[in-house]
Amino acid sequence: MSLSIRFALFTSLLCCGIIGGITYLSYRISYRQLEISVGERLEAVVRSGAIGVDGSLHDTIKSNEDAASEAFLSIQSYLRKLKKANDLDTDVYTMRRVGESLSFVVMTNEKPFVGDTYSIREEMLPTLNRGIASSTGVYQDTHGSWISAYAPILDQQGQLSGILEADVEVQTFLTLLHERFRWLVLKGVGFAVFAVLMSFLLARTVTRKLVYLTDVTEKISLGKLQQSIQIKGSDEVAKLGHSLERMRESLKMAAELIQ
Repeated sequence: MSLSIRFALFTSLLCCGIIGGITYLSYRISYRQLEISVGERLEAVVRSGAIGVDGSLHDTIKSNEDAASEAFLSIQSYLRKLKKANDLDTDVYTMRRVGESLSFVVMTNEKPFVGDTYSIREEMLPTLNRGIASSTGVYQDTHGSWISAYAPILDQQGQLSGILEADVEVQTFLTLLHERFRWLVLKGVGFAVFAVLMSFLLARTVTRKLVYLTDVTEKISLGKLQQSIQIKGSDEVAKLGHSLERMRESLKMAAELIQ
């Protein structure tokens, strides 16, 4: 394998490694920024919203039959105002812990489903166990990709009555992020191809000089000292050529003196 091809392969691998690393890092940073920014916004919404939910009224709602009660309608009206004020596209709801799962209590949906169960997510545990607001990263379910936030609802004695949850559907954001990532990859590939081409041309220029010097030194080794060595430039290969030319002249003079 020629030196020019080796040099081009090395450059291509180096470029691909650097560009791939930078592109992936950029994607992960953007992905994490999405999680943080949306999660913090949702946490602020549920933290302030949970304060306005009367925990004592919340405790009186037990089943779907209570969906027509004054307590349910009062909390539902408040949650709908909270949703509208914060420009949320998805419904907001409250839940309470029942054993090892959660039970829906009040929701902004037109059709109530009080008492339906929901599995406890790990990110809910700080809210359920310690009464502090928390949020998730991006997660997927059968309905799409989401980021959710939770805040505690307290009764008049300061005991946990339930949690308030708000969600943001982030599939659109992820699609844009993936498109941006693909665009970065395409640009990176284009740059890598350009870098490989330029490195190959540079290597060809260098190896052409080396081939020329090899041919000349072969002739010198055979005693052919008449052809001068002409290398243009001031790089290391040119300096080598100048040194070989001085050596050729010295050998030529020595050969003439001997004769």
